[in-house]
Amino acid sequence: MPPVEVSERSVRSLLARWFPGASVDVERMWAGVSTPVYRVTVGDEVSYLRLGEEPGERRDAEVRVHELVRDLGIAVPEVVRWECEPPELDRSAALTARMPGIPLSDFNGDAADALRQAGRDLARLNAISVTGYGWVDFVVGDDRRLAAEHPTRAAWAVECLAALEVVRAAGIGSVALPEAVETWSRLPDPGASFLAHGDLDASHVYVDPVTGDYQGLIDFGEIRGADRLYDLGHALVHAGEARERTVFDGITAGYAEIPPVDLAAVRLQAVAIAVRALAIQLGRAPNAYREYLTGRLEELLDDGHWPPT
Repeated sequence: MPPVEVSERSVRSLLARWFPGASVDVERMWAGVSTPVYRVTVGDEVSYLRLGEEPGERRDAEVRVHELVRDLGIAVPEVVRWECEPPELDRSAALTARMPGIPLSDFNGDAADALRQAGRDLARLNAISVTGYGWVDFVVGDDRRLAAEHPTRAAWAVECLAALEVVRAAGIGSVALPEAVETWSRLPDPGASFLAHGDLDASHVYVDPVTGDYQGLIDFGEIRGADRLYDLGHALVHAGEARERTVFDGITAGYAEIPPVDLAAVRLQAVAIAVRALAIQLGRAPNAYREYLTGRLEELLDDGHWPPT
């Protein structure tokens, strides 16, 4: 869903307090549809203001993820300022430093090394423990542990099973679809989930615009507690075209240098993710993404036997 917007006047009032006496240029970024993001320029310094999507949203978990990931030596933007309840707004505000480079999606050279490095970083990120499953909305305890909305994997899986019914009611999916989703829903609950970026694609991997050298990862607005291979499953959903398949293959190769990667298990994650995404799109007007997901789900189901071994 699109975010609930705040007034430009409120944003400028906040920045005037954060940068007293400075000339501040503010530009709303529209590349995404979830997290409200503003490009903030003060002199020669560029940073990004990230707000909660809805009134009352704190985003303390997103800030904590930046800290945890940076502590692992993974290059992500530094959070230079954060307030959970700024008086000018009805939600939290975080200012992050600019990531050098450009999105990999805008780079036309050889990015094989960068993709492998991104894959290694993703594997380490995915090893971070989360209490519960689903959206990671808050932190708990003195050690500020990441906590998700559902206490168990079974409770989280209910959402996917409900999405399956929506997709099947629309007449989409082969006879293998229910078995695949039910197989996914019965995966064991290890007692804690793993941190997932939640929306990783080539636009979130940054590289040097000339050399293609890896710079880091951005955008933790979709974080969740999930199965460890969730992010690879998400990447596989979007690997329907040649360029995106190259991205998936490169990231997976780097990922596999940390823990081994079971591609059948990744495909199972991809089916579950595609089903949930498609169910959401079926509630909206017909669009190209719905058409893509419908075709991609069939491809994933045709790419082997179910249940996967």
